[in-house]
Amino acid sequence: QEGCDKFCTFCVVPYTRGAESSRPAQKIVAEVARLAEAGVREVTLIGQNVNAYHGEGPDGPWGLGRLLERLADIPGIERIRYTTSHPNEFGSRLIEAYGRLPKLVNHVHLPVQHGSDRILAAMKRGYTAMEYKSTVRKLRAARPESIVRVAEGAGAGPIHIHVAEQTAEVDDCLAATGARPIEWLAQQAKLDARWQLVHATHATPQEID
Repeated sequence: QEGCDKFCTFCVVPYTRGAESSRPAQKIVAEVARLAEAGVREVTLIGQNVNAYHGEGPDGPWGLGRLLERLADIPGIERIRYTTSHPNEFGSRLIEAYGRLPKLVNHVHLPVQHGSDRILAAMKRGYTAMEYKSTVRKLRAARPESIVRVAEGAGAGPIHIHVAEQTAEVDDCLAATGARPIEWLAQQAKLDARWQLVHATHATPQEID
């Protein structure tokens, strides 16, 4: 799955990679089957918003849930992963796959981006904090042992600090992700107390310097 149609305010992907497009389902199935014959036991499906997958199948467009079901039937494949996901694209068939497909690993990468509804709206994420939590609850109901990776520490993963947010909204973000207190994060990332940073991801404090 390539590209993105979401147009979040902090992201350049729709402008640099174009609109969402998906490989035909049968080509993916055939490739995974060849890999399995060659001895591969684990495959990872990747895409900017991989759970927005809508590849053409033999009987019409397939979503990611249906594709996972077909890949799980391939002999020799023991583990299936995918990344990265968007909260708005977790349909019922994909969630239910966690209750039906043992080959689908427990890990789910599902960036929350923020815990404040106002900031999520400013980011044009298309969901509220409660809607995000509802998706996580559904995933864990389908597979209680699932591990949902919501974010990593500031400067090391998909937490986005918006230039318009207030201290209380930063606290909402930290509460949603289980991250450390704002003073510690600001010190580690060498940011001022107002966190005038639009996007910190996959960077070390040294790189921020």
